[in-house]
Amino acid sequence: MSRQISVSNEVYELLLERKGKKSFSQVIKENLCPMDEKKDIMSFAGALKDEKDKLEHLKSKIAVEREANYGRPLK
Repeated sequence: MSRQISVSNEVYELLLERKGKKSFSQVIKENLCPMDEKKDIMSFAGALKDEKDKLEHLKSKIAVEREANYGRPLK
């Protein structure tokens, strides 16, 4: 069974570079880390609290990509 997913243009280009003769599914599967190596997302909470400029820069980049990929602004 297959599923349709959406990825940003940047991610698509990265996958395309690594793809070669493999399927996109194979490339994605090869690049996913095992569950025991994944960090709890909550461990990143507050990581940028003292980096207001960096945080604003990241938020603006996310907003631009969201608009470009999905045609709707970040709220």
